[in-house]
Amino acid sequence: MRKRIVISMLVTVTLGGVAIARQQQGITVQTVREYLDKMGLRYVPHPKNSDALVVPRTENRNAERLDLYVELRRDKSLVLTAYPKLNGRYFNLERAADREKLLRRLLEANHRAFATFFADAQGDIGARFTFTTESGLTYESFRVGVTELLRIADEYTPTLEEHMRKDQQ
Repeated sequence: MRKRIVISMLVTVTLGGVAIARQQQGITVQTVREYLDKMGLRYVPHPKNSDALVVPRTENRNAERLDLYVELRRDKSLVLTAYPKLNGRYFNLERAADREKLLRRLLEANHRAFATFFADAQGDIGARFTFTTESGLTYESFRVGVTELLRIADEYTPTLEEHMRKDQQ
């Protein structure tokens, strides 16, 4: 009886260890490349970050280009960041006609959005979605996240344009 209990405990601990090891594998840059290839998206390595890829997309309804950054982070997350470009320029707080009104509009959009709108340290405006990757990330989840973030950034481009100074185009 005692042997059975010890054996079953060892089996449970071993199987639990295998499950934990599988969960900690997460996702790699190679996996992200494979997902992007499967989606038919072109990408280039980020010039300053070996754990990130840049996906420029010009087939949009509103934005002349969307730059999608796909970054794997050490905290076991995958961050999708999209910056829309229109009339040869990215959107930036410095170009805002009324900075406070623009920031309020972005916060209101965050309340309803799948993604989060933000202004980065340089004042560039974009949209972001973050996955946790402790237990991996399926292709389907990745595809939906990328597709929706690009759609949202593209659809919000005219709203951003409304808040930019017109004299600098």
